[in-house]
Amino acid sequence: MKYKASIKKKLTNIIIIVSTISSLIGYGSFVYWYMNNQHEKTIEQSKTVAIILSQDIAKLTFLNEVSAAADITSNLKSFKNVNKLVIYNLDKKAVYQYSKDNKSFDTSIIKPQTKPIIENNILKTYLKANYQNNHLGYVYIEFNIDSMYNVIKENIFMFIFILLSMFIISFILASIYAKKFTYPILNLVNYLSQIDTLRNIPTIDVNINNEYGKLYDEINTMLKRIDESNKQLKIASVAFQTQNGMIITNKYQEILQVNDSFTKITGYTKEDVIGKKPSILSSKLQSNEFYENMYNTLNKENFWHGEILNKNKKGEIITESLSIHVIRDEYYQVLYYVASFSDITEEKLIQKKLLEKEHILIQQSKMAAMGEMLANIAHQWRQPLSVISTISTSLLSQKEMDIDINKEYEIKNLNKIHENTQYLSDTINDFKNFFKPNKDKNSFYIKEIYAKALLLSNSEFSKLNIKIIENIEDVKIIGLENELIQVIMNILSNAKDALLNSNNKEKLIFINSTVDNDKTTIFIYDNAGGIEESIIDKIFEPYFTTKHQAQGTGIGLYMSNEIITKHMDGVISVSNKEFDFYDTHYKGALFEITIPIK
Repeated sequence: MKYKASIKKKLTNIIIIVSTISSLIGYGSFVYWYMNNQHEKTIEQSKTVAIILSQDIAKLTFLNEVSAAADITSNLKSFKNVNKLVIYNLDKKAVYQYSKDNKSFDTSIIKPQTKPIIENNILKTYLKANYQNNHLGYVYIEFNIDSMYNVIKENIFMFIFILLSMFIISFILASIYAKKFTYPILNLVNYLSQIDTLRNIPTIDVNINNEYGKLYDEINTMLKRIDESNKQLKIASVAFQTQNGMIITNKYQEILQVNDSFTKITGYTKEDVIGKKPSILSSKLQSNEFYENMYNTLNKENFWHGEILNKNKKGEIITESLSIHVIRDEYYQVLYYVASFSDITEEKLIQKKLLEKEHILIQQSKMAAMGEMLANIAHQWRQPLSVISTISTSLLSQKEMDIDINKEYEIKNLNKIHENTQYLSDTINDFKNFFKPNKDKNSFYIKEIYAKALLLSNSEFSKLNIKIIENIEDVKIIGLENELIQVIMNILSNAKDALLNSNNKEKLIFINSTVDNDKTTIFIYDNAGGIEESIIDKIFEPYFTTKHQAQGTGIGLYMSNEIITKHMDGVISVSNKEFDFYDTHYKGALFEITIPIK
């Protein structure tokens, strides 16, 4: 089919016609404005004439000075458009008349009117003659005004020049912009006509910041989709050659096709399963609720992904990572189910071993801290045991010597024994709770965690004259209480060892915490001089330690990192910090622990 009509020509003609009509409308508006403006100016001019002649009118009507008529006539000649003028006294008798052509006319037929009127290009107005707030009579004035025809006639050449100029300019602009308007379309048409001959469909490289740019972007998007569809078709053609097992079923869940990887993973051949349902792979280890949730998700979202336990042809249980897509028609009816799965049995076994190893490392870390904690407990027990021993020995001696013991004194000492015994019991409970292999999250306060961590290790700090300065913003969080205690104890223990090797007279550990929205951050730093920059990036690695082999295993900070990042969804980092404290400049290692509140 041939297309003879030209959008470019039509657009050019439209622009020219619109420009011409706009010019005519503009000129007509100007003439209309000029005529209205002329009328208004003439009316104002009549008032001006009355004001200018007011003194002479007063002389003529009030003093009957005949010479005033000559002055009026002389003044009127300066107004070229005044055609006639008549002055009446208060009795409405004409006392003066003026005619531009010096011809007399009948003044008796002139009737007063309240508003100016226009007849045959003559504007007639009737005004009161006032002088110094005295009403002297009336003035009738006729002005010649230009007709619309005269206005157009006088400016016909200018009008033709403007119209011709507008026509030429609009033609040139129309030709330019019509070309710019049609060129992108013609370019696009030529490009699209060649698409079927191109193997790889390139996008249109164009930078136009208007509707054409949007059109080109949409076409580029369409081309990308076509190209993507071609790629997907190529991918689909080799999909059955992938390492993942593939199953395609109809809407009745009857297997239509499987690939070679399906056979390698399950042991079933294509002939074994075609026409059967995927339940042939079921291990019966999943509950009915599991499958109900799967199909509910497929119906709502057309996609499901998860892990499932199936069995192969040999009856062995295999763990699969399974994804199912629902393919629907334009009426949203199910056409196919496409399932892709991979065998992750080995990965799950490795993951299980890693978790077991991690658990062992955690226990090793706790056991490494057990020696210090036992020393702390022994230190904390000495005082209450000494009190109990002293009181019981004193009471026993008095009993043996039959010394009469005051009842209040005896009750007071027995209460002391009870209080110290309770303290010993609480210490044992804290120690026991710390070593519980409990992974359940519970709610606790930051200050409580810090207090428990300090209680389990405080004796060492007191004995070594290490001051702990705290500024904790308390907040309730949900997490693993014992694990967080262990992390804080690990960091405090490292700070203690670093301070022992420092030359500072005053040994300090600072513990601060802040709350920001849904997270809390714990800051622990010391004045031990910091960590060497060459090793600071390695301290969270397993079995990395700066201590002697007899002093540390290197699993404390590694396990602290594992606990915070994997078990509590937080972040732990270390850096060197310089700070001033009581006019003394210090440097030390800063540990930051950021964990979510919930």
